[in-house]
Amino acid sequence: MPHLSRNVVLLSVLLQLTSGAAHAESLVMPTELADFARANGCSQLADFYDRPGMVTPPYVYGVLPGDAEDSAALWCQKAGKSDKPYALMIKAKDAKGLNGCPSRIEWWNFPAGLSIETRKSVLLSKFRYVDEPQRAGPSLTVPIARVIVNYYDGASDRFYCYEGRWLFNSKD
Repeated sequence: MPHLSRNVVLLSVLLQLTSGAAHAESLVMPTELADFARANGCSQLADFYDRPGMVTPPYVYGVLPGDAEDSAALWCQKAGKSDKPYALMIKAKDAKGLNGCPSRIEWWNFPAGLSIETRKSVLLSKFRYVDEPQRAGPSLTVPIARVIVNYYDGASDRFYCYEGRWLFNSKD
């Protein structure tokens, strides 16, 4: 009978441990980025991949020039109710690389997958200011621009930092 009691206790402990593991958060991005989001009042998007078709990750490394591991962009969901419930966070080893732009972009649409593109002859008047969406960007062309691309199923947003402010361009 003592063996039976001990086995019941062991089985009970094992069930509790496996039950806890089943409820652990499933990561949709590397731990370092999920931790960065949490430290900044944001949580990863647990339902990010709950949609059909190919979905690229909600993060990308190499946002700034230099070693790819020194910078990243990631989508997260802000705590609490907001008309802009999402944030595009920029994690940078050296904040100078952001050229004065904030490391957080407040966003209203459900995030898509992220990538980095280098574009030629980017006309900034086709962009809008993130903090003032009704205002068009300046009338100038950037010869070579490194943009953060948010893309899913044919719709995209491109983000570009110009003179300390984020600009965006959306296409359906």
